[in-house]
Amino acid sequence: MDNTKNVVGLIFFIIILLLFIVGGYFAMDYMLNKPKNDNGDKVTELKEIRIDPTKEYVYLENSEDVLHEEHIAKEDAVINIKGFESINEELHNELEAFDSKYVSLDDVTLNEGETCSNESNLYSFPYREYTYNVFGNYISLVINDFTYNCVSGSEIENIKGYIINKENGNVYTNEELLTIFEVTDEEIRTLVEERLHDTQVLDGDTEVIDVDDTINNVINGEYGITKTLSISKTGKLELNFIVISNRINYNDTITIS
Repeated sequence: MDNTKNVVGLIFFIIILLLFIVGGYFAMDYMLNKPKNDNGDKVTELKEIRIDPTKEYVYLENSEDVLHEEHIAKEDAVINIKGFESINEELHNELEAFDSKYVSLDDVTLNEGETCSNESNLYSFPYREYTYNVFGNYISLVINDFTYNCVSGSEIENIKGYIINKENGNVYTNEELLTIFEVTDEEIRTLVEERLHDTQVLDGDTEVIDVDDTINNVINGEYGITKTLSISKTGKLELNFIVISNRINYNDTITIS
């Protein structure tokens, strides 16, 4: 009887010893093969911040043609990140509100000499365009709001955007980005001024671009109205801004770092 107990005890001891050996092997293998950053330090895997892991961090949906010949469509941009549900709803409601501002050609009288026709029979309407990129830990979305007029064309009305940390879903502030990329207001002023002079055109003897008003708008205007920051496909910090002209205002983008 004592021999049987000794044998059973020995078997249990061997089993426990094997479990420790196998467990220790896998633990050591995990520690040795755990992902490292460029400095060789251990890093944790990124948590899933997307609402729907099967889709991109930003995607478009509910697309419908508004003016096919001008390639203008109405579509929602969805920020597919947890915590952005209310912002997505707000963006959707803004887009839906555009419908009430559509003006039909049947409701206007064109001035003498003006011509206008399109397959949608629209005289004017607001619409929205998006630019979005993912680079490294940056998720960048720029939203441009325009008003289209069938006589004069499209004019930029508003620019806003979001730059989101891919690791945790937090939105970078403009101050944080300018600090990270080491950009000052004076450097922005210089770059914008150079851009405006490089793209300046003449209408007779008159300069079309209002350089002073545009620079004032860029430096003193609000982010999310007259300008916004974004990250390019190559990881550069960009400034998106409204250019004021004596014809029709338009949007431009320059690299600032």
